[in-house]
Amino acid sequence: MAFCGAQCVSSPCQAAASEGQVRAETTRRIKQLGRQGKPREAVAELANMAKLGIQPDTLAATALLDACCRNGKMEMARSVFAELFDGLLAPDEVVFAVMLRGYGAASERPQWNEISSTLQQMEQQHGIQPSIVTYNALLECCTKHNDGERAGEIMGRMLVAGVQPDDFTLEAVRPRRSMRSLLKRNFNVTF
Repeated sequence: MAFCGAQCVSSPCQAAASEGQVRAETTRRIKQLGRQGKPREAVAELANMAKLGIQPDTLAATALLDACCRNGKMEMARSVFAELFDGLLAPDEVVFAVMLRGYGAASERPQWNEISSTLQQMEQQHGIQPSIVTYNALLECCTKHNDGERAGEIMGRMLVAGVQPDDFTLEAVRPRRSMRSLLKRNFNVTF
């Protein structure tokens, strides 16, 4: 492989750079389509990248999951998860947090059975222990639906696990006074 200053002049290196550029651009378009409420088009973007012979990375796959979840398309999100993360890519905690938020917002009431199954899958099948990323996603669900009882349970788990709230936790509970009070009582934080 020959290098000329900062530029790579060998063909494999150029191909890798262009693959990375295609992934980054595809991920950007997927995120944009998700924000525009177009999850099917986001799926098509990832499929088009695959047709070019470029495998998705975790960022592109997570962006696609988010596009589905933020638009309430949880069946589509489950399908995307199964297709991309059951063998092709290794999910990380952010992937699971996206799914948890989706189940928490997909209907008038959080889908707690699905949330519980997702947590079990995260821990048992993938060996990922919940950190503040997971707990913040769960507290967002509780805050959105004003579920103080469940928020108290989640904060209790945080205490047992030794997980301290962060700035994102404060933002997650900020919309509800009752949730802020719970957080103050459990963790002695101030807003």
